[in-house]
Amino acid sequence: DDEERGALGMHYTSVPNILKVLNPLFLDDLRARLDEAGDNPRMLLNLRKRMSRIRVFDPACGSGNFLVIAYKQMREIEAEINKRRSEPDRRSEIPLTNFRGIELRSFPAEIARLALIIAEYQCDVLYRGQKEALRDFLPLDAENWITCGNALRLDWLSICPPTGTGVKHRADDLFHTPLDQSQIDFENEGGETYICGNPPYQGSREQLPEQKEDLARIFEGRTARWKALD
Repeated sequence: DDEERGALGMHYTSVPNILKVLNPLFLDDLRARLDEAGDNPRMLLNLRKRMSRIRVFDPACGSGNFLVIAYKQMREIEAEINKRRSEPDRRSEIPLTNFRGIELRSFPAEIARLALIIAEYQCDVLYRGQKEALRDFLPLDAENWITCGNALRLDWLSICPPTGTGVKHRADDLFHTPLDQSQIDFENEGGETYICGNPPYQGSREQLPEQKEDLARIFEGRTARWKALD
C-alpha cells in the first residue's frame, strides 16, 4: 500500500492518475481503432499486430506502475480482439520486454520487473485460464529489461531504441558503477514508442549535491536559471 511504499522510499502514482496519462497518450486511440474494426477479421488482425510492436518506456519507473497498467490495459484490448476473431485461447503477442524502464535504485527496479511478470500471469489466468497460465509462468526468466541507473545520465536510445533489436547500455549510473545487465532484444521489431511516467520532483532548495550536478550536466550553458529548477 501507499504507507509501505513510503517506508521503502518509493514514489507511487495511483491507477486513476496513471490512466490520465496513458489514455490520451495511446490507449484511447487503440480503443477507437478497436471500435472502428468491429468484427472485421483483417482490421482486427492489423490492430493486434500493431499492438505487439508498441513499446512503452518510463525513464523514472519506480516499482513499475505505469508499465504494469499499460500492459494490463493492452492485454484487455487484445483479449477483445481475440474474442471477436474467435481465438479466445490464443497466447498473447504482447511481449513483456516491450515495456522498458529506468530506475535509480536496484530494489524498485527488480520489483518493476517482477510486477510485470506477475501482471502477465494474472492476464493469462483471466484471458486464457489457470492451466495455461501456470504452464507458461514457470520457470521465471532471470533476464532483467528494467535498467538500474540514472535516467538523466543514460542514453535512452540505448535502452529503448526506436528501431533495431540490439540493446546496449553504454553509460554509468549516478554512482559511476558500470551497468551489469544483459543485452535484451525486442521480440517484435519496429512499431511505436510511448514515453510516459511521473518522476519525483524535489524543490530546488532541497536537492542533494548529486542532483544539482545532474541539472548542471543538462542545463548549464543552455538556460540562465537552471539552478532554480526542481
